[in-house]
Amino acid sequence: MDYKEIIPIRAVRKFDVMCLHNEYLRQNKEFQQQILSWAADTLAEAREHWGDIHATTIDAVIKTHHREKAHKGAVVRDKKYAQFREKFAEIQKEKYKEAIQVGIKLTANSFVEWFLENKADKIQIPYVKQNQKNKLRQLAQQNNRAFKKLLLG
Repeated sequence: MDYKEIIPIRAVRKFDVMCLHNEYLRQNKEFQQQILSWAADTLAEAREHWGDIHATTIDAVIKTHHREKAHKGAVVRDKKYAQFREKFAEIQKEKYKEAIQVGIKLTANSFVEWFLENKADKIQIPYVKQNQKNKLRQLAQQNNRAFKKLLLG
């Protein structure tokens, strides 16, 4: 590896000045070449290390950006579904109270089935048709847990 490709020209000039003022260095061209080779090798290793650090830093910044972007997307999606979730929970809470008064247990599955038969045509459900039942069931299960804590305490 040629030292001229790696060592900056200003550093080579400083080395030349050093050689001019040091009689041993000025007379020993082989030693000068060894020093320059050593400096070139050291700089090449350092640049490789700096390149690795740079790549790692860039990867970390990109991951952080993607994570932040995903979080912002989740917040936007959450706002999109919030109104439906509130309405769904309100209807489910009424049915839950009715079931408790009659002495039966309102399961998430039974509520979802009732909701799809009786209310689905009146309320726009924001979930994809293929996954609608599953998402509603998850939401109903979450609501049931909250109702048990709230109502049965």
